[in-house]
Amino acid sequence: MRLRNYLGAATLAIVTSGAGLLAVGAPAAQAISAKAEVTVVHGIPNTPVTVYANNRVLIKDFVFGKTASVALNPGKYALAIRPYGAAPKSKAILGATVKVTAGENATVVANLTAAGAPTLNVFANPTTAVPMGDARVIVRHVAAAPAVDIYAGATTSPALISGLANPMSSSPANVPAGTYSVSVFAAGTKSNPVIGPASLNFADGKTYIVYAIGSLTGKTLTVAIQSY
Repeated sequence: MRLRNYLGAATLAIVTSGAGLLAVGAPAAQAISAKAEVTVVHGIPNTPVTVYANNRVLIKDFVFGKTASVALNPGKYALAIRPYGAAPKSKAILGATVKVTAGENATVVANLTAAGAPTLNVFANPTTAVPMGDARVIVRHVAAAPAVDIYAGATTSPALISGLANPMSSSPANVPAGTYSVSVFAAGTKSNPVIGPASLNFADGKTYIVYAIGSLTGKTLTVAIQSY
């Protein structure tokens, strides 16, 4: 399964493994869905939008910090993101063409670059089974902010993730299911968290993808969470 996307003539960032695209497989005993699961994350502050796919409304009145998941038939989709209320064929804020395959799980994120410019990022998501008693956690930095360290608990313990920069995705980490106090700090610091501490509950057998979104200087830095 592969997901490819294009923004104008440039290829957007895609999670890679080795020299090729990340192949995301379902458990061997689980039948592959005939559709692709695509989640859209809105990470651009103060910009309500409507998301179109092949000139049809996919998500209406979509606001900062929200996520929405849709099941799509395999194929190629021209995505366009327009200000909410704008004419359907008006100039898009962002656009991309994505190709999805059966059983694929992917996320399209409308976010800010580290410098604060609107952009799109596309990530492939793992769908393999999570070990019993654990939750799988991934953190993605897609905010106008410097590199960060993430702690799950006291800062006297090692950071869960270190030096995560926009638009990086951390490696999947399996953690014991439960409730964690999560804090995000500028990389190399342990005081004055830029996000949190926030109490997050990770349920047994589920995958959680935490997105750092918004702008540090604009005081809109926050998180959006995708789970499945």
